[in-house]
Amino acid sequence: MDVDGITYKNTYYLLPQIASGLRLHFHELVHVAQWAQLGAVAFIERYISEIQTFGYESAPLEKIAYALDSFFSNGGEKFDITSYIAQKI
Repeated sequence: MDVDGITYKNTYYLLPQIASGLRLHFHELVHVAQWAQLGAVAFIERYISEIQTFGYESAPLEKIAYALDSFFSNGGEKFDITSYIAQKI
């Protein structure tokens, strides 16, 4: 599983060659919001379980992040991401 970024609680890390793309920043900020909503232990347990069960690309937390980063990159209207994530998780 190759990834360009990773999030831990309220901090995320990106590969330097990818860091200029706003879409990836947005994607990782979605994960920051997921961490905040679920809490550290619940996020880690759920994330690992989803990756093992569904695979990376089909894991529900990743699907939420990819859907929102796509919406962002396509110029979607502003909305309350925190509330949206709370409803989806």
